[in-house]
Amino acid sequence: MAEADPGDPALSLTTWALATFDVALFVLAALLPIHAAGALADLLSGLNTLLGVAVFCYLWALFVLAVRWVLSDAVLSDPLRSLVPRGVAAGSVAGVVFLLGVLVVAAGPGVVTGRIEPLSAFLIALIGGAVAAVVGSLVGLLLGAVDVALYKIASAALPDPPTRREDSASATPDRP
Repeated sequence: MAEADPGDPALSLTTWALATFDVALFVLAALLPIHAAGALADLLSGLNTLLGVAVFCYLWALFVLAVRWVLSDAVLSDPLRSLVPRGVAAGSVAGVVFLLGVLVVAAGPGVVTGRIEPLSAFLIALIGGAVAAVVGSLVGLLLGAVDVALYKIASAALPDPPTRREDSASATPDRP
C-alpha cells in the first residue's frame, strides 16, 4: 500500500480515513452502552441537531489532528511498539482538549455571568482533565492498535499499487 508522505502538510487520504473511522468507532462504542441502558433518550433530549453535529465535527477535528501527529513521524507499517507512545500521547492530549472545549462552551458563560464560581470551574477542569487524559490515553492506545491491525489486513488483502514509470517520452533515443 502507498504510504502518506509525513512531510506533506495537506490532509492525506490515510489520515482522513483513519480519523473518520476512529471517531465513528469511538462514538458508537460510547453510545451503544448508553443506549443499551436506556439512557440515550434522556441524554439526547437536551441536544439539537446543530449542537450534535458541532460536537461531532469538533471531535472529528481532534481525531484528525491526533492521527496526523502520530503519522507525522511514523507510518502504519512500523511495529506497534513504536506507534504506541505517540498514540497514547495524542489520545491523552485530544481527550483533555475535547473536555476543555466542552467546558468552555458549557460553563464559560456561567463563569462570566457569575452563576458559576471560577474556582469550581477550575477544579472541574483540573479533575476532569486528569480523567480525560487517562481515558484519552486508553482510547489512543486501543484505536491505534485497531488502525495498525486494519492496515496490516488491508496490506495483505490488496495488491500493491502499480509503480510509476519514468516519463518514457524523454527517454526515447530520437529526443535529446
